[in-house]
This record gives sequence, C-alpha cells and structure tokens, in this order.
Amino acid sequence: SAAAMVSALAKLFRISISRGRELIPIKDEVQHAKSYLVIQSYRYRNQFTYSFDVDEDLENYLCNKITVQPLIENAIYHGIDRMVDEGEITVSVKQADDCADDILITVSDNGIGMTDEQCESILKKSRSGSGGIGVKNVNDRLKIYFGDRYGITVKSELDVGTTVTVRIPKVDKEREI
Repeated sequence: SAAAMVSALAKLFRISISRGRELIPIKDEVQHAKSYLVIQSYRYRNQFTYSFDVDEDLENYLCNKITVQPLIENAIYHGIDRMVDEGEITVSVKQADDCADDILITVSDNGIGMTDEQCESILKKSRSGSGGIGVKNVNDRLKIYFGDRYGITVKSELDVGTTVTVRIPKVDKEREI
C-alpha cells in the first residue's frame, strides 16, 4: 500500500541522517534493510520474496550504517531483475563459525549468478547499477574502520545464485576517532 511505502521511506530517510554516526546497532541496520525491501518489492511487483534470519543475541552490536542495503540492491540488480522465476533474497546475521568475536552478515539470492570476473568487478566498482553506493564503498569503509581482515567476500555460481558476506568484529560502542 502507499501508506506502507511512505512509512518505509520515512524509516529509510531517518537512518540515512542518523546524526553523522558511522556505526549503528545491527537491529537498526536490519530494520533499514527491511524498509528498503518493502519499497523494492513494491517496485518490482512480486518478482521476488525475501526473508530474514537474525540471531537476536547479536542485534545490539554495531555495524557501519548503510552496509546491507547496497548488497540487497546489488542482488536485485544483478541477480533477480533478469530472472524468469521468482527470486528469493535472504539476509542473515550470525556469529562466525571460525571466530566467536566476529559477526557474519550475509545477503543471498537465488538469481542468475555471476562469473568470478563479475564477482571481482563488483568489489572494484564504486557505484551500484542504479547509481547508489557500490559494494566497493561498503567494503572500503569496513576495512578502514575495522582493519584488513574484515570486509566483504562474494561467492557466486551461475544459475544458482550469489552470496555476499560481510565480516565485522563484535563492537558494542563507537570508538572515538
């Protein structure tokens, strides 16, 4: 409905101006992603469904704002938009298996998939397909903020789909820069 759209847009706008803070709670970032998906599913009229799988124990840790939305935008633009069948996007937030101090945020789609070259080029392009923030910008911000072992990895298989993973450390308060 139009009312749902306006509400989603308002939430999106609020987060984009969240008083200049770079880090926000994961739960706010997830809410932002949900608002964005409301808008996009309205725009793409039943071309895809989406779901969230978020470990609630991690919701109060911080992440860089505008981390998940560009990844969803990428999934829609590269994966879903050219599909014949219905697309599906899954956003998950989990503790990393290999390190209890790290969090993995993943955005997966069952879209057309990408070649290794395309996966690499996405990490090099500074703008997304529709002119928004590119995955590269998100990756750069993560690395600048948290260090080189953090950031984004892209795994994809043609005709199967793509999974983009963000690795961040568990941080519960913004550090002074």
